[in-house]
Amino acid sequence: MVVLLAVLFTSLMSAAPQAPAQDKKKEKFGDWEINCGKPPGARDQKCALVQSVIDEERANVGLRVVFLLASGGRSVLRVVAPLGVLLPFGLGLRIDDEAIGKEPLPFIRCRPMGCISEIIVKDKLLEKFKGGTTAMFIIVETKQEGRAIPVSLKGFSKGLSRLSALAKTN
Repeated sequence: MVVLLAVLFTSLMSAAPQAPAQDKKKEKFGDWEINCGKPPGARDQKCALVQSVIDEERANVGLRVVFLLASGGRSVLRVVAPLGVLLPFGLGLRIDDEAIGKEPLPFIRCRPMGCISEIIVKDKLLEKFKGGTTAMFIIVETKQEGRAIPVSLKGFSKGLSRLSALAKTN
């Protein structure tokens, strides 16, 4: 079974090293967690819906999956994959055995914490996350080897609703 890990808020909001966030707040929704805090220098509190997982077979391979609400109410999916992935192959995504998109999600940059893929999530994909049970994120480590890492969607819909409510109050 997938093991959930504690996630530091500051590493989710920015890849740059910073002082820890202030006013940290956490709420749990199934296998997802909302992390909130006020990053140093920010005016407002920022929140994210987060799940971190470790591959059952290889404890050194894990993912951090983050949903943020950007300006204009747009949903952003950010996935932090381990260093060493083959960047040109991108990040594959399946939800309940259905391939999502014709192309893998691109990686946009790598930082010491891992390689980051980030996209704006359209309504159709958001509905798949809300109605699904498992998202499989596929990383390629060598030309011959890829790994599918399951991420539970239990609690995602309720967590996203709470994230939206929090965004309206800030």
